[in-house]
Amino acid sequence: MKRTLIAAVLLTGLVAVQAQERLSREEALKYAFFTSVDLKEMLQTPIPTDPDVKRPVAMRDGEQHGGMILPEAKLSADTFAKAGKDVTSVGQLWLVKLAPMNQGEAVSKAKLRTVRVRAGDQEADAACCALGVRKDADRGLELLIYGKDKEPLTRVPIKSISGQQDDPIDLSCERQDDKALVTLKFLGKHAATFAVTEPWDY
Repeated sequence: MKRTLIAAVLLTGLVAVQAQERLSREEALKYAFFTSVDLKEMLQTPIPTDPDVKRPVAMRDGEQHGGMILPEAKLSADTFAKAGKDVTSVGQLWLVKLAPMNQGEAVSKAKLRTVRVRAGDQEADAACCALGVRKDADRGLELLIYGKDKEPLTRVPIKSISGQQDDPIDLSCERQDDKALVTLKFLGKHAATFAVTEPWDY
């Protein structure tokens, strides 16, 4: 089994942690730095992205699973207010040993965009998912999650919320047996929830 990004590259030597732990800003910044060392590789997403590596939010579940969100550098309320039929990037989602689910089924590893992350003489793979928003004529505002192809892995509705938050995109997670529900909150005004689980091989 491959070493995971968080367990093998970023957290070597640290003690075991409790499930669904939100990481400190210092830790999240460290993870964002390692994912952005190879900037060319980081930006080879199916839709153009310009992630802000200074505003990451990250969580981990035990020592094997984790996720990190990097907001688009120019993310603003206008991104959602002006959303149309064309997809506009809102950031990147990095996953360790996890993949988005589509219609209740896990996405295969073959559909994920896997990035080799290096830290000194250590390296491991992580899935980098581009996130986009668009307004569908029938479904309304929706979040699109991309793997390595132009066609999104899944799409979920975006709902309006009202609240305050410190980060452009907030990340929370609720485990449910062999999957977890991930909620992203954008600028305290919009939210989208989707499921993740371990990817499967062909």
